[in-house]
Amino acid sequence: MNPFNNFRDYPILPGEVAILEGVLHKALEERNLAMGSEEAEEVAQRIAKLYQAGVKDPEQIWQMIRTI
Repeated sequence: MNPFNNFRDYPILPGEVAILEGVLHKALEERNLAMGSEEAEEVAQRIAKLYQAGVKDPEQIWQMIRTI
C-alpha cells in the first residue's frame, strides 16, 4: 500500500499539528536537516500527506517516513 496514492486531503486540526511537529523534529534530527531547508520541507509535506491519507498514529508515520 502506498499511502501517498490515497491522499484524501483530510484537514489537520490544531491539536494534531503538535503531534506531527514531533514526528517532523524527530525526522529532521535523525537526518541532520535544518528546519526551513528544502529537504525539511519535503519531509514535512510527506508527513502531512501520510496523515491526510489516514495514517493517524505518530509511531506509524515515523516508521513510514524513515523508509523514504
